[in-house]
Amino acid sequence: MADRLNEGAGSLNEHAVEDPEVVASMVDTSIRNSTERRKLGFTSCATGNSIDDCWRCDPNWQRNRRRLADCAIGFGRNAIGGRDGRFYVVSNPGDDDPVNPRPGTLRHAVIQDRPLWIVFKRDMVITLKQELIMNSFKTIDGRGADVHIANGACITIQFITNVIIHGLHIHDCKPTGNAMVRSSPTDYGWRTIADGDGISIFGSSHIWIDHNSLSNCADGLIDAIMGSTAITISNNHFTHHNEVMLLGHSDSYTGDKIMQVTVAYNRFGEGLVQRMPR
Repeated sequence: MADRLNEGAGSLNEHAVEDPEVVASMVDTSIRNSTERRKLGFTSCATGNSIDDCWRCDPNWQRNRRRLADCAIGFGRNAIGGRDGRFYVVSNPGDDDPVNPRPGTLRHAVIQDRPLWIVFKRDMVITLKQELIMNSFKTIDGRGADVHIANGACITIQFITNVIIHGLHIHDCKPTGNAMVRSSPTDYGWRTIADGDGISIFGSSHIWIDHNSLSNCADGLIDAIMGSTAITISNNHFTHHNEVMLLGHSDSYTGDKIMQVTVAYNRFGEGLVQRMPR
């Protein structure tokens, strides 16, 4: 198993591992190093933050990663992400081909039809050539690694459900598009120009965005539009940006009447101008 996890390519099964002990052993050293270096306090407890206390009070949280799916509050509290799926270990930061992504890359993980709990083998910077178009029932869990999505396209959550994004640094996102992009193992299509949002939520539900840092993108840091609902945005750190967060794109769009979004425990930091949120 260890040999297969060290490979940068191969079948999906080479990167989707069932045993949480294998995942824990792969990232344990990185967790210790990152915690000491960045003072993240992964094992801190009784903070008064109900989300953090839910999982950080467990000294073996890295072996019980899926418990995070039970920790959300607010309207997005029922987002289970990839709780019921296997672990997928991202070992390759590349994004060479948005139509035919390599196994071991983040893009290959998020387009799969099955539920997946996605973790990272090591620290990495992922520069996406085109939007990262996610599929339903996925968790991107950055705990234990220093993972940046930066200097390219960023994340699109469109017409899907049950997504958890936790522990990423998302910054310097740029407009991309007029290109073919894969959205599932069986489907790809032409994408027009994307705005350059950090996270774009479009017509989707049961979404939890937690403990990410977002800054300096071309458009919004987090935009939820076109009837998106059942969303929690929590514990994120926003800095150095103009139009920070948009909830609903138009007063005249009646589909947004169903929108329910919880915004809790976030830090709106330095260098922000407007939409906190709008």
